[in-house]
This record gives sequence, C-alpha cells and structure tokens, in this order.
Amino acid sequence: MMTIILGMQFKSLQHTTLAEITETFNDAFSAYEIPMQHTEESLRRKLEIEDIDLQLSVGAFDGDQLGGFIFFGIDRNLNGRVTAWDGGTGVRAAYRGRQITQKLFGFALPLLRKQGVQCILLEVLENNSTARNIYSGLGFSLLRRLNAYKGNILSTKNIPFQIENLTGADETLEHALGDFLPAWQQSHKRIQNAGEAVQTIGIVDDAYQPIAYARFRPEDGRVLQFAVHPAHRRKGMGTAIFTHIAARVAGPVSVVNVDEHCESCAAFLTAMGLHPFISQYEMALELS
Repeated sequence: MMTIILGMQFKSLQHTTLAEITETFNDAFSAYEIPMQHTEESLRRKLEIEDIDLQLSVGAFDGDQLGGFIFFGIDRNLNGRVTAWDGGTGVRAAYRGRQITQKLFGFALPLLRKQGVQCILLEVLENNSTARNIYSGLGFSLLRRLNAYKGNILSTKNIPFQIENLTGADETLEHALGDFLPAWQQSHKRIQNAGEAVQTIGIVDDAYQPIAYARFRPEDGRVLQFAVHPAHRRKGMGTAIFTHIAARVAGPVSVVNVDEHCESCAAFLTAMGLHPFISQYEMALELS
C-alpha cells in the first residue's frame, strides 16, 4: 500500500535499506536532548530488541529519499491487549514544518487497525512540548510520567544476602514483586530479545522463590527492572542487589522509566546515590 500526499509518497519501510533508515534516523535525532546516533548494526539491534516490524513501520519519501518515519512494533498480549509501540518518530530537518508526523500517523492507523491493534503507546520527553502537542492533537492522552535516575552507588555495606543468578526467570517477577508495570522497552519480552546482554539476579527464600530481583545490562550499568517483595522490604535486600550491580559495572548505574507514582522507588534510588536526570511521558491512543 502506498499513498501520495503533496508530492511525497507514504509507504511501508519493508523495502527500505537499513543504511537509508540509519542515515535518516541520525539526521532526525541529531539535535535531540538525549544522544541518539546509531550505526547500522546498533540500529538493527534496537529494532530487534524492541520488536520493531519494518513491514508495519512507515515512511515519507521524497523521490528516493526517506524524509520521515515511524517505527512500529506489535505485542499481541501486552497486559492483555494487542498493543502497538511507536519505537521512534523522526523527520529530517529539511522536511520539518510540513506536518509529516501527522501524515505518517494518518497513513499508519488503518494498517494497524487491520492488525487488530487496540492501543498505540509512545514516550515523549517532558521538555519536548512540540512533539507532545502533535501527539495530543492526534488524540493521544497522557498515561503516566516516567523518571530516569543515574549516579554512583553510595552503599558499600556487606549485607548478608546471597545474590543468585536467576536464569530462566519469567514475567511473573515484574507482576508479583513490582509496584508498577514496566514500560515497553523494559518489559519481559524485550528483555528476552536482548538475550545474554541482560542479566537477572536476585535473592530467594527457603523455597527458592525470588523475593527480590533486578534485571540489568553489565555493559552500561542500565537497570531495566528491580523490585523487592512487599513483605521483605526495609531489610536491605534492594541495597544488596544494587551494591552487587555497582561492583559488576565500570561506570555509574542508571534506571529509566520509573513510574513517578512509585514514591518508595524514588526514595530508595535517591538513598542509593542516584538522582533524576530526565523525565518523559507515556502516552496512548485508543483504537478500540
């Protein structure tokens, strides 16, 4: 399927080379608040981990040049719903001011509805009021504010808990122990996609059931999930896990997409020496 609007072609990215997509991505995000420049290989990995489907992703083309795009992935059972994820919306600097984003969504929505999508999720930086206004105009509503933390772990206590490698851990951890549902990039399926790049560690009870855990990337110190069972909090288990992580990574530790309503999470991370450095909004568009 292809549509031509004001001289630009709108079509799937299925047959677009990764080189062209990477070049366009880097142009679109060259002045972004968070550095987001990719090589072809790192972008390929991002698409794989985040379940981005280029057949469902859409682009705006000026002749042979890709001027703008939206990456889409679908999870057919995200919290019980068929959900699409906007894994990146970008427009080259030369094509801004033409409502390319709005036209891309207008082209994409019928395709997503055919896939049975009930809801589209995306995240937008708190300071990016231009993008937030565009999404609001398209019908997206704010779901929650997500905060990111970063810093060096302060605790060096030798707390008497055995940290286990929780191989084979499933998504029941995030539902049974956590206070909020992870965002798309931190959800169980995306962590599975990352393979050995993400490690799951934790503390288990006498029946070898996890009562505290974290999922993190040793290569950059990014914690994707963490939680302690409510009945076992304030015993130092979270501190033990984060101290263990700090000893396994070379630089600072970061945690992203922490629901602002989890006040206990914010207090714990601050006590560990991490500080808020950026916030974004999770937004949703209901299709059914």
